[in-house]
Amino acid sequence: MTKTVPRFRVLLFQLIAAQACYYMIVSIDLTLTALVGMALAPTPALTTLPLSLIVVVGTACSFLAGHAASRYGYRPVMVAGALTAILGGALAALAVANHSFALFCVGTALTGGYRAIGGFLRFVASEYAPPAKRERALAWVLYGGVIAAALGPFAAVASSRAVTVPYVGSCLLIAALGVVALILAATVPPATAAGTELKVSAIQIRERIGKPQFLQAVLMLSGSGLVMTLLMAAGPLASAHAGHSAELGASMIQWHLVGMFAPSAVSAQFLKRCGMGATIALGGVVMASGCAIAVFSDTGWALVLTLALVGVGWNVLFVAGSAMLLRSYPQGRGAKLQGFTDGITAALSAGGSFAAAGLLNGVGWGGISLIAFVMTMSVLAAMGWLAVRARGSQAGAADTRITDAAPDAARTEVTAR
Repeated sequence: MTKTVPRFRVLLFQLIAAQACYYMIVSIDLTLTALVGMALAPTPALTTLPLSLIVVVGTACSFLAGHAASRYGYRPVMVAGALTAILGGALAALAVANHSFALFCVGTALTGGYRAIGGFLRFVASEYAPPAKRERALAWVLYGGVIAAALGPFAAVASSRAVTVPYVGSCLLIAALGVVALILAATVPPATAAGTELKVSAIQIRERIGKPQFLQAVLMLSGSGLVMTLLMAAGPLASAHAGHSAELGASMIQWHLVGMFAPSAVSAQFLKRCGMGATIALGGVVMASGCAIAVFSDTGWALVLTLALVGVGWNVLFVAGSAMLLRSYPQGRGAKLQGFTDGITAALSAGGSFAAAGLLNGVGWGGISLIAFVMTMSVLAAMGWLAVRARGSQAGAADTRITDAAPDAARTEVTAR
């Protein structure tokens, strides 16, 4: 036992570093992909297509990654994802250098393959962790995002100016981060701290699809992801339309990422002390507050505050949703459920990111924010309904157990007489 704990701690640091690489790439994508799309797209309607392709391909790869991890283990899947980041960054750099929108879409699509795998890192930590520390390990891995928040957006802007052709350096930085992620993935051990392989019989999706707890986890993660992605994709464009500087756009993404990851341990502790219901309510209120501010203002401070609050709200809901998903299956058997949940989340996020440009042109930043506010409140209402349904199912199951036990009790009494 004394050997396995340090071993897990080393693995946890590896996963935090890998998560930092992942969200560094994500922050570069968020800061610049829409702007590059604006410069290269043949029509304004296609401005966010490259960003949407990242999410669309990530959606497909999330489903595939879940099945692959259940069959081959997490390490080969992580290695494959890092390779797509390297290739995607290199192709995107070549596309920008040659002013090719089509090739840039191919490069960003490949990067989407890595983003699907990067989202798995929190689950890798929970599967390798001792049973009592699964949720805490998941939350700690998210702190890699804080490193990305501190460095990513401004690294994106600085690297975009490091090469004569704008944005080529940013794409090359994605490829370089992919190399680091590849090294980290290749050194992840193939076994848990207990020394058993992670390749065990995975629970089938159909076995959980009707369970309220699993449905709540899917709804919470996908609904909050949709709201967050919609505002995150539209934010830099709204900032540019309002005449704000590129540095302000980078600050928006930076504070958004800080909000997304800095509260992770606090969110996990709040969940432990106050319970799932209070945690969901807190995350929903914070996210809705950010949306409400943006309805009335597109000034610089309002844009930054909106994305920061939406990030914090997403973090609370993300930690709660991930914890609820962990509780819906035995440790080591949830790869397919993880892939399914991340796939649904990515699919809705793809819709949000692709719709961002059109909605911004049609209803403006205030209109998008109002839509996001309504969606947030709808998710909270649906979560409440599922919670009531879950309590009803538990009560029904308890009544059934009592009814089934009654004849046995009667027979016992007769026998005793």
